[in-house]
Amino acid sequence: MNNKYFRQQHKTSEGELLYELINSYSCSPKESESIVATAKRCLIRDSVLKEGEIEVSVIGIEEKSGKMIEKMEKVRVRLTTDNGKEDAEILREYGRTELRRVQIQRITQEALEQNGVLSQEDLARVLVCDERTIRRDIREIKEQGIEIVTRGVLHSIGRGQTHKSKIVGMYLDGQSFSDIKLITHHSTGAIKRYIENFIRVLMSRYHRIMDIREISLGTGMSEHLVKQYMELINQSNKDKYRRLKMETLISQWKRAGTRLKKSLISDCFGRKAVHMTGGGI
Repeated sequence: MNNKYFRQQHKTSEGELLYELINSYSCSPKESESIVATAKRCLIRDSVLKEGEIEVSVIGIEEKSGKMIEKMEKVRVRLTTDNGKEDAEILREYGRTELRRVQIQRITQEALEQNGVLSQEDLARVLVCDERTIRRDIREIKEQGIEIVTRGVLHSIGRGQTHKSKIVGMYLDGQSFSDIKLITHHSTGAIKRYIENFIRVLMSRYHRIMDIREISLGTGMSEHLVKQYMELINQSNKDKYRRLKMETLISQWKRAGTRLKKSLISDCFGRKAVHMTGGGI
């Protein structure tokens, strides 16, 4: 079953692009995967559903209980039910149950970032399982210290630490990619992406770009996610080891010297990074 799922990933646009990069442009498999990951993040994100995405209507994030559902605000959100190679990797290494739990973390976060919130009933429908399974999965995820925000608990607990902040926090605590992967069962690609996005926010703050909306527009991340990372930076500044780790990340970024890394902040925000005055974190 796992092999069948893995083979199916090569019969997609993602698989076609990987094939062309490797065979027509002589890119290494690792380089090809990096290019595909960048393309998935940056291209066609506003107008066209990508493979593995669905669009559903959910209750708006500001709606509280007590109203009839037909009178509540609804929003359309895009959810990634199949994340291609990354999901295939999780399925192959950890099985279908762990894949579903990663999907729960991902799509509840995606809904929040689009100002919507999923109910447990929504999760069961999207992931084609029963609500009892969803409740069990959420309980197991919470035991890892990761908050799953669903319709029933949103306004009673607020927006707790999500899997992205949890994973970046583990990295700031000195845990390796392999250790984080073993504990969280998220793919290596996803872990790297969370950390890279965190560094973008960290560098924005270093260059004294503090407005959440401005960072969101410049990086392509949601305001909700940028806010999470800004809060994580504030919390981590209180910890000596994490603060040192963040300072190391900034130094590594500055020393990298590639044109891409030097221009990333300026490309995002329409100004020259070389003219910025570095600041604190």
